[in-house]
Amino acid sequence: MKKNISLKKTALLAAVGMLIFSACRKDNYYMDGGLSKQSEEEKRMTVYDFLKSRPNHMFDSLVKIIDLTNAKAAVNTANITFFAAPNNAVLRLQMNYNPDDRQTPKPLADIGKDTLAALLGRFIVPNAKVDLETAVKDKQRYYFAANKDSLQISGVDGGTSASSSLQTSAYRIVYTHLKIPGVDTIAYSASIQTHNLITANAIVHVLTNGSSFAAGLKQKYNR
Repeated sequence: MKKNISLKKTALLAAVGMLIFSACRKDNYYMDGGLSKQSEEEKRMTVYDFLKSRPNHMFDSLVKIIDLTNAKAAVNTANITFFAAPNNAVLRLQMNYNPDDRQTPKPLADIGKDTLAALLGRFIVPNAKVDLETAVKDKQRYYFAANKDSLQISGVDGGTSASSSLQTSAYRIVYTHLKIPGVDTIAYSASIQTHNLITANAIVHVLTNGSSFAAGLKQKYNR
């Protein structure tokens, strides 16, 4: 009897260990700085196929937005920079359409397609592949998004200073969408959790889980 109990405990611990290991691998994929975990096959994918192929379903909501707005061709356009919003970022857009967090998120299909398309366009930089190294070198540069809004891409230098050349933190990009009077409530900024993902047509940077696909857009509560 004791032997059976011991075997059950061992099997349970092994199963838990496998789940933790699997979760860590998925998290590390998006936190590791980009290139080290990408396969050559992934690098040959278009942005759309890359987002859709993720085993942890991190971009399912974003893919649905692309489908709803018929924007597959836009995200697959050659020579672009794409800021990919994870599911949590899209959820913030959906929840802001409700008066409080106790209600269910507004379905994406019930949000205006024009609104979704305009927001998606804010995260596409056409005619430029802006990687982390370029952003850090430029320090701060303005770009037009695909929907003609103005963006600011800032490269943070990794914590070096005039008194010391030692790097105290990681190099990173900060994405800032500038406020449009009457449309936006704030000039929206977001940090990146993974830089320099390569696809066949774009450089992809993954926004942090704390970001918002709403990007400062004014929203009306709908009951």
